[in-house]
Amino acid sequence: MNWEKSSQEPDLAIQPLPDQLGLGPVGKGISAAAGAAIGAAFPPIAIPVAGMVEALHTFGGKLQEVQDKQINRVAVAAGQKAGISPEDVVRHLLEGEDLALLAAEAMDAARRTRLREKPPALGYALGAMLSDDALIDPESVWIRILSSVEPPHARILRLPLDHTATHGSGSMLFGVGTILKVSEIGDAVGLQEAVPPLIEDLTRAGLVMHPGSEAMNPEIGIYKVPDAFGQPVKATTLGAQLFARLSVAGVEEQSK
Repeated sequence: MNWEKSSQEPDLAIQPLPDQLGLGPVGKGISAAAGAAIGAAFPPIAIPVAGMVEALHTFGGKLQEVQDKQINRVAVAAGQKAGISPEDVVRHLLEGEDLALLAAEAMDAARRTRLREKPPALGYALGAMLSDDALIDPESVWIRILSSVEPPHARILRLPLDHTATHGSGSMLFGVGTILKVSEIGDAVGLQEAVPPLIEDLTRAGLVMHPGSEAMNPEIGIYKVPDAFGQPVKATTLGAQLFARLSVAGVEEQSK
C-alpha cells in the first residue's frame, strides 16, 4: 500500500497534546497574551492569572510525558509478545490499514487509562496479531474490551470471580465464582449509586451477566423484573479471562 500523501491530501495527523491544549510554542504565546490581557483588565488578579498560565504549561508538558510513557509500554509489550523490537512493531503495524487502526485504538486507550496493567495487556494483543494473522479478529475484540475497562470496573468484576491458581511466574488464573446482587457489590466497593452504570458497561463488554434477572411471581403468574440494585450479577468466562490477561501482562512487564 502506498502511504505517500499527495499534495491535495489533507493533513490528518493528530497534533501533539501540548498543541491540542494550546501549550505548544504558538499556543503558549496566545495563552500568555490572554493572561496579560486579563491581568491588565483586572489588576488584583494579575499575579494569580500569571501563575495559572504557567501552571497550565507545566501541566500540559507533564501530561504529554505520562501519555508518551503509556504508549511506549504498549509498543514494548507488543515487541515482547511478537519477538521483535518496539521499532519493528511500529513498522509492521503501519503495513496495513486494519493493523494501523487497531494500533491507534489500543494506543488511544493506553494513553488515557489509570489501570496499570492495561497498556501491556493492549500491547500483548497487538503482538499476538503480528505473530499470527489468524488472531487479528479475536485480539481486536480484546482490544475493544480492554479499552472499556478502568479501575472501578476492575474492582467490581473482581468480586464475583474466584482465584483458582497462581503460576510459577506469579500470574494468576480466575474462575467464575459467586452470584452477587448489585446492592452487595455497591456496598463492597463503596460506590453505591454509581455501580449500576458501571455494571452495564461490563455487561455490554460480555464480562458479566444477569442470571435469572426475571423471576416468576407465583401469586399472579407473570414475570417480575427486579430493580437495578436487586439484580443478580455473575462474572462470565470472558470476565475471568480478562483478569488472567491483566495478571499476565502485569507480571511479564515487571519481570523484564
